[in-house]
Amino acid sequence: MKEQELVTKAEQLIQRNDGSQAKIVATAMFGAGLHMSVDVFVLRRDSADQNWQLCNDRPHPDYKTMSREDYVKFGRSEMLRTVTAGELLKVTGMIGQPLSNYQ
Repeated sequence: MKEQELVTKAEQLIQRNDGSQAKIVATAMFGAGLHMSVDVFVLRRDSADQNWQLCNDRPHPDYKTMSREDYVKFGRSEMLRTVTAGELLKVTGMIGQPLSNYQ
């Protein structure tokens, strides 16, 4: 039986209407016991001629005491303000899938 190659790294470049760009990068990681986990990070830039900036994944320090409206506007991490949860899931869901699905 022929073994299938699996996706171990996936990237998606997202072009926004305002000219800014976001890039999601997901990578398969293996720790002790060889259980796979997925590392993900997000980069952003205001225009195509600027350098990429790494988005922080930490929420605002006072996020637990914020109202829901304030949390949505200010409390979420920079990563979740830059890309949606659905965009993150789309890229992370590719990890571990057969490479032939994407060729």
